[in-house]
Amino acid sequence: MAFTPFESGMGGILIGLSAALAFLIDGKITGISGIAGPFLRGVVLCEPWNHGQAWKGLFLVGLALGGLANLCLNQDFAFPEAFSYHPLRYVVAGTCVGSGTRLGRGCTSGHGICGLPRFSLRSWIAVPTFMAVAGGTIAITRHALTADVQKPWKVAEVQLVNWKFPVGAMAVSAILAASLLRLPGKIRTYVAPVVSGLIFGLGLGCSGM
Repeated sequence: MAFTPFESGMGGILIGLSAALAFLIDGKITGISGIAGPFLRGVVLCEPWNHGQAWKGLFLVGLALGGLANLCLNQDFAFPEAFSYHPLRYVVAGTCVGSGTRLGRGCTSGHGICGLPRFSLRSWIAVPTFMAVAGGTIAITRHALTADVQKPWKVAEVQLVNWKFPVGAMAVSAILAASLLRLPGKIRTYVAPVVSGLIFGLGLGCSGM
């Protein structure tokens, strides 16, 4: 596995920019599980459409557009091949992640990106906990139980895989962010969540997540 500090760093900046825009303009936290979960629940239960629900929906539209941009222009890096694990393993892992985000009231973006800078005690407990559990799981499955294929230890090679897409995404995101500040308040209400979601999606792809 290659170490791509340029792409990852640019992606991290974009994700941070998205979180900052959402918080400073709309006062919202870009916790993806906290956005997608309540939005989908509201749609399924046919709950009344309010401003909060509309914001979540527009953010998710922008997030999907960011993913589509990565699919078209950055596919090899943003969408690597999945590991050849048994499907049941992915089901169990997904169930654990989903249950954990609801139990911990937040995911890596909500707690890690937004909670830590705000010195949220809950986030400062959640982030070290799920990082430690993730490390422990790898140690158990790969080394204690040897459930995974053993590979020799080595330092990951530093590579510059794709610099054009991150640079272009950064330029587009900067233009969009600056343009938001010039929009009338009412229009900005609807455009800001789409832009925040788009930048977040671009950041995920740039960093290989």
